[in-house]
Amino acid sequence: MIDQLIRKYSGVLCSRCAEPIPVSTRIARSQGEPELADAQAAQAFTLRCRACDEESIYAARDIRTFDGEPRARASRARAAGA
Repeated sequence: MIDQLIRKYSGVLCSRCAEPIPVSTRIARSQGEPELADAQAAQAFTLRCRACDEESIYAARDIRTFDGEPRARASRARAAGA
């Protein structure tokens, strides 16, 4: 039998609801590069949570690896005429 592959992604935990938020590939790659270790201490970025729709600031040191697929963003209804 073929074992099912376990998907993984890099992300941070939402500071408000503690759900995982995926980060871009560029941000995830910079975390693993030793020559950027000093720059990472000051590196910060904003992300919007796909679960609670709140935005917050996160540091590169907050990035972790999560199992599974990232949560899909809930579609928001657009206002008519917008």
